[in-house]
Amino acid sequence: MESNANNAKITYELENKILKTLSDANEIMDLLSDDVLIDILDESKKVSAEIEEQNRISADAEKQIDATREDFRVVAFRASILYFCITDLDKIDPMYQYSLQWF
Repeated sequence: MESNANNAKITYELENKILKTLSDANEIMDLLSDDVLIDILDESKKVSAEIEEQNRISADAEKQIDATREDFRVVAFRASILYFCITDLDKIDPMYQYSLQWF
């Protein structure tokens, strides 16, 4: 989650940098000859590809975590039943507690 938030921040900053550079250019000819703009666009393309790969890996990991969580849901349900049964054992009448040991 932290990585996804960091990637979103980097993407936002790159977009702002591109828009600022575009707004500073006066004419179309300036855009085509502006080396800074071309470098910014190349950098943003590389970073965008890296972020896309990280997001794909993150989505795969999230699916795997969800599948594993679903596998443990049954275990957690049974464990909760067992826990509450054990906590209610002290409410059994003392007369029956003797036979509980044999059970």
